Amino acid sequence: MQFKKHLEDRFGKIPREGVELLSTLRLKWLASKMGLERLIIKNKKCVGYFLSDQQSDFYQSPVFNQILLGVQKQTEKYSIKEKQTRNGLRLILVLDQVHSIEKLLEQFNNLLND
Repeated sequence: MQFKKHLEDRFGKIPREGVELLSTLRLKWLASKMGLERLIIKNKKCVGYFLSDQQSDFYQSPVFNQILLGVQKQTEKYSIKEKQTRNGLRLILVLDQVHSIEKLLEQFNNLLND
């Protein structure tokens, strides 16, 4: 948000497309922190692919544990599943009812801070 403020100070009001671009970058950074290598957002649904290295220390981390706890508390919003891909089984995080990048950012933050 500091970067956005700096841009506004220098160039004035940021157009909607610019705000969406900044939100997309924030989403990418947050997804990376959550151990998500890939996000697909389509038809009001988000599918996030966790790290492909199943031996990664991430799966023993407090962040992953927090994600699991958050998913267990809100099974109507989130689910974690295994998906067969051409590179083997992958763990995925599924969110339904994703209406915007801003709402998805909010949902991810809630999941980490619940």
